Amino acid sequence: MLSAKRKLRLLTAFTTLFMLALAVGCRGFFVNPKLTSITVTPVTPSLTLNQALQMTATGNFDDGSTKNLTGTSTWTSSANTQVSVNSTGLITALANTTSAVTITATNGTVSGSTTATVGQQTIVVAPANQTYSLSTNPGPHQYTATLNGTDVTATATWTSSNTSVATVVQSGTGAGQVTAVGVGTANITATTSNATGSTGVTVTN
Repeated sequence: MLSAKRKLRLLTAFTTLFMLALAVGCRGFFVNPKLTSITVTPVTPSLTLNQALQMTATGNFDDGSTKNLTGTSTWTSSANTQVSVNSTGLITALANTTSAVTITATNGTVSGSTTATVGQQTIVVAPANQTYSLSTNPGPHQYTATLNGTDVTATATWTSSNTSVATVVQSGTGAGQVTAVGVGTANITATTSNATGSTGVTVTN
């Protein structure tokens, strides 16, 4: 029979092996999740002059979890004289913008950004200054609205200055579709909460 001392040695050895295997098998539970991206919200805010708005930086990790990183991120603006941002992510509209200003939150080597605009912006409506024949090409013709590089066709409100010449689908399905209905000229306008733009339409027989 094994002596008590030998039994104790064997028990100690088995216990050590068991704990080692357990530590190796469970090691993954103790690895810190890795930050993979940062989401900055609100997305593409439109500001009025002197308006302040608190931005939020949300960290997205490789284990599917998220964390508010607003207070621990470094905040920067691509145009501080137009839209400034402080260390807590508070942005302030200082001047009307002619193009979108990028607001970025950085945490370590990972960053995320969105853009902000100030004041009345100009929407680019396309195609520009078209002529349609009432008899051969009345439409409908799809027009698009672009604001600072972003397609706002579906979210803009569309109007025609002369609905006896050209009509346009104002919103919803088919927004921006123009149809010639009479000879003459009309302006087709797209409008959002902080921007507007238009183009001319001429209708011939």
